[in-house]
Amino acid sequence: MNSKSKKIVCFFSWSVVAVGAILAIAFLAIVQPGGDGVLGSVETSDGSEYVVEQRCNWGAEPYTVSFYMRSPDGNWGWCYIDHEASRWKDVEVTFDEAANEIVVTEQGVRRASLNRSDNTFWIDNGSITRDLEAPQGEGAPNFASR
Repeated sequence: MNSKSKKIVCFFSWSVVAVGAILAIAFLAIVQPGGDGVLGSVETSDGSEYVVEQRCNWGAEPYTVSFYMRSPDGNWGWCYIDHEASRWKDVEVTFDEAANEIVVTEQGVRRASLNRSDNTFWIDNGSITRDLEAPQGEGAPNFASR
């Protein structure tokens, strides 16, 4: 292999390494992996529990965000919020006693709510807005404390 060929191979190899490094940095900057866990929770005076958690998907759909609910001594129920979410931050789960509603906000924006009177769950994840019967499935939060 002559000197010119070696230089071309070396340049190509370093270009591949550089592009790979740029893609890895971009992935880490966009996905921000590692934010698994409970984002917020609230327990009402009757003992009902409500939890919002996110799980890193380690892929093109960065995070799955889910809502969990259970009445005192009942089984956990699950409601969908998003499966293509960016990393959620500054999440609050509050109980609006006057409306009998659990409200989920992310960075001050209302993202979901559970109407406890008629068991309907509303979401607006930026892509879809809809009301569904709650819960949509069964299952405990992955990060529940009990």
